[in-house]
Amino acid sequence: MKQATKPEYLPESKLTRLNWGCGAHLAGGWINSDRKQEPGVDLVADIRRGLPLDSDSVDCVVSVHALPELAYPELVPALAELLRVLKPEGALRLVLPDFDRAIDAYRAGDTGYFKVPADEARSIGARFLTHALWFGHSRSLFTLDFAEELLARAGFERIEACPFKRTASPFGRIVELDNRAEESFCVEARKPRPEPRRPLLPYNRGVAGDGIEVVDVAPDPGERVRGHFRVRKGDGRKIEIVGWVLGREVAATEVEVRAEGSVAGRAPVAVERPDVAESFPDVAEAASAGFRLELMAEGSGGSQLEVWAVLEDESREPLGRIAVKATRRGLLDAVRRR
Repeated sequence: MKQATKPEYLPESKLTRLNWGCGAHLAGGWINSDRKQEPGVDLVADIRRGLPLDSDSVDCVVSVHALPELAYPELVPALAELLRVLKPEGALRLVLPDFDRAIDAYRAGDTGYFKVPADEARSIGARFLTHALWFGHSRSLFTLDFAEELLARAGFERIEACPFKRTASPFGRIVELDNRAEESFCVEARKPRPEPRRPLLPYNRGVAGDGIEVVDVAPDPGERVRGHFRVRKGDGRKIEIVGWVLGREVAATEVEVRAEGSVAGRAPVAVERPDVAESFPDVAEAASAGFRLELMAEGSGGSQLEVWAVLEDESREPLGRIAVKATRRGLLDAVRRR
């Protein structure tokens, strides 16, 4: 990826900034969010269950050494949730521990690089691994190219490596939370602009009114997944798809709904489901195997929706189909993901 270029900064007075995974590092003028209830934390939430923020509501997000606390299957869904809350063209800046630097220090015998007390680990190998795993708090390790791939998979674009205290974005204050320069790298990414809307439902000038009808719901999981979903009719022209999914060999990370070959919506598999955990006590992912996706119809005519499970290896397995019939011209598009 190309290095950061000098941006045109935007006025900061009316920007909404999120400091996700803040821990004890609080910042004035930011929404300080962490999963732990601590003094000064404005928003207590576990990103694996979704953030209680509206979609397209935040101008920029910064996260410093918080992503490593998530397990590998949770990384892309977490980044996708940050993408959801960002406004179009909003920026995410990640400051992450640089595993490449740690490897170089280990190979060079540089014991001073590792921030581990000598009484905790004596040999350089012990210091290296204790530092990398940070006494068991870190569950994932990062190199720059790995972080870039994760961001791309989550849907970000314009992914750039940035020096400390320099940004490729138009948000000047996005760099003010940078720290631990000697052991970290910074990478930024942007939320894409909305694509031009394309009709996904057949248009019929003779149809009047304003509503949506769920004609048929057919859960039909493929061989590599177990799961079920149901469809609720919401207010006006909304439908809500609620369910659960478990991969048989590879964990399910997202659910994707397609209409006429185009993606109409996505949702992370991250909602608590005690009932699924009770039914599958030997499956670690069962406790958070739920998903919830809300769609809005603004079109006319019938449409066949395909529901797919996205697995950890990025393959897809069918979950079933939904037939809907709507009135009025437009499309079926995601309005909120949880």
